[in-house]
Amino acid sequence: MKFIALKTKDGELKGDIFFYCRTLHVSRQGFCQYLANKDRPWKYQPLADAMMEILEEDDCNDTYGRNRMYQALMLKQPENVDILSERTVYRVMEDIGISHHPRRKPNGITKADRQARKSEDLLKRNFKSE
Repeated sequence: MKFIALKTKDGELKGDIFFYCRTLHVSRQGFCQYLANKDRPWKYQPLADAMMEILEEDDCNDTYGRNRMYQALMLKQPENVDILSERTVYRVMEDIGISHHPRRKPNGITKADRQARKSEDLLKRNFKSE
């Protein structure tokens, strides 16, 4: 869509729109809708600004995942910010690139000792039957 907008000077060159839309397999209606919504502000921008503000408060806040960020937002209750759900907070964090993915802790960090031997049979047990 951006390519078509650049080539047609935001839809001013009407003759070229059909050519570019057909070449790139984009409908003309979709392109016109893109032009109408291009300058529209993002509806989650106040929420994203509130998240960035929380992260800038302290150096340790950069490890906030979606749960802690949601709890921090609910605790602060910033003005003019609609906090809909934890899932919305997660999506906005993904969009602005502040999501925290913790490293997985390795399971079984103890390595088997290859040199270890089985203990000796001190009772001299005999399990063979005749």
